[in-house]
Amino acid sequence: EVVLSAGAINSPQLLMLSGVGEAEHLREHDIRVRHDLPGVGRNLQDHLFAGVVYEATGADTIDDAARLRHLPKYALLKRGPLTSNVAEAGGFVRTSPDEPAPDLQYHFGPAYFMRHGFDNPEGERGFSIGATQLRPESRGRITLDSDDPFDAPAIDPRYLTEPADMETLVEGVRRARKIARADAFEEYRGEELWSGEAARTDEGLIAHIREHSYTVYHPVGTCRMGDDPMAVVDDRLRVRGLDGLRVVDASVMPTITGGDTNAPTIAIAERAADLITAGG
Repeated sequence: EVVLSAGAINSPQLLMLSGVGEAEHLREHDIRVRHDLPGVGRNLQDHLFAGVVYEATGADTIDDAARLRHLPKYALLKRGPLTSNVAEAGGFVRTSPDEPAPDLQYHFGPAYFMRHGFDNPEGERGFSIGATQLRPESRGRITLDSDDPFDAPAIDPRYLTEPADMETLVEGVRRARKIARADAFEEYRGEELWSGEAARTDEGLIAHIREHSYTVYHPVGTCRMGDDPMAVVDDRLRVRGLDGLRVVDASVMPTITGGDTNAPTIAIAERAADLITAGG
């Protein structure tokens, strides 16, 4: 038995390179079709993040944590900014009482932290509050760029193609601002550095989110479990229509979890171990 655990990006890529996938797409790349399974690579889901950053006044931040002077304090005393996990606080909320479960997750960080730190302006000290949309309706796809296994696949996440996803993130940023304007932040909060004045109206917020939202690295669903024609694996994680091949990773999730995907992926692996050792 072969167990494929390459993740939601590379598991469908390896299946397609091996001739398992949508027949028409495989033929486009001159790959011999061994098993026509049209759901391979489809149903891609991910969590998208957008937020606000405020100038930090009267409080320490971790914006300069990478400076060498902090290393001895961490190495000798286990103190200082290098002890931070960056996302030091958070929470789950419903945008409406009618929601069956939270549809937003918040992260708070004592740093100017947008796009995972890649956009940080030199010398700025800030704090960040961001919203992650937990239950997106948009669905993307993984396809092949070539038949070369060393080439990266094409990733089309199709973020925000469903209007409800944008509505949820707009509400998420609004609520992040409301949190930041709380009295408890008064002595620590300066001006809003990001997203700023241009994103005050609904139209401005929508434009800002389209340009500046980003992934939190939770891709799932591209080899989803099910019993319909678009499902890739069955309830025992076996590739449908083939013998001796399972997929064991986040790609088998039919829908993304309403929170981080790490623990659910570990649970999938534990379940797979039980199935395999039991011979099922």
